[in-house]
Amino acid sequence: MAEYIGIKGITIPSVASDPSNPIAGQVWYNSTSATLKGFGMQGTGAWASGGDMNQARANLAGCGTQTAGLGFGGYKTGSATDETEKYDGTSWTEVNDLNTTRYKLGGAGTQTAAIGVAGRDVSHDPSAATETYDGTSWSSVNSLDSARYAVRTVGTTTAALTFGGLPAPLADLTELWDGTSWTEVNDLNTGRNNVGYLGTSTAAICFGGAPGAQTAVESWDGTSWTEVNSLGTARYGFGSFGTATAGLGAGGTPPVVALVEQYDGTSWTEVADLSTARNLMAAGGSATSGFVAGGTPPYSDATEEWSVGNATKTFTAS
Repeated sequence: MAEYIGIKGITIPSVASDPSNPIAGQVWYNSTSATLKGFGMQGTGAWASGGDMNQARANLAGCGTQTAGLGFGGYKTGSATDETEKYDGTSWTEVNDLNTTRYKLGGAGTQTAAIGVAGRDVSHDPSAATETYDGTSWSSVNSLDSARYAVRTVGTTTAALTFGGLPAPLADLTELWDGTSWTEVNDLNTGRNNVGYLGTSTAAICFGGAPGAQTAVESWDGTSWTEVNSLGTARYGFGSFGTATAGLGAGGTPPVVALVEQYDGTSWTEVADLSTARNLMAAGGSATSGFVAGGTPPYSDATEEWSVGNATKTFTAS
């Protein structure tokens, strides 16, 4: 078995009391309480206000991280939009627009390598358009096999998965992107739209969704979907971010709620609520650091940031 000194190159110090200002990753033995302790990202998560978007809207896509996020497309009062904004953890800046104006689209990737998929165009028709973003501008690439909207997308610009959506006959459809083209793969077990989504093209989670409001959760292993433990509260229209083993689903409807549930790869747990109930927003990040932005009702420009703070943890053996 590997020893701590072999892994970290230092011994574990023995101290009479816990350090007053520990740093992340620090480990020590408290001789007074006879316990082994460490300091790291173990605390309770909380939401805080971030910078407002320049354009209030809903039904937009998002990706990236809390300090390098992207929001694009969407619907604002009276019209669809092609606007793209990037977030630096403090403020949003308008950058080059999508080539195809649309809302209810899927999005994934990073602030400098993103993909936008499907949606409804300015005539409210289903779109099959796919675009990739290189940090400066959007480029039109090969379209989805089937035009649809209210889809969700996970992954990267070279390996993405798009699933669910409307119109109803396409609600269980799943397509895989290889960086060049889309290929139909195994369908969802339960067809739906406006779902929550986590993960990558080889390890994804699809949860909740419409019609109605659902609690169903399915896990994608790179080949097929498998039903797993359900959400605690049925809803759709989440802001969601994270991986297939550690992620969050925030907000949703009906009714519009501030409820947030966290997934650990097996089950769902309620955590701190959003400060404002909303749905259909952009989102990005990890289970310990993420954001949601925009949404409705009413059309919002607000950003909220999710963070899990550091805390001291006592290690025990069983």
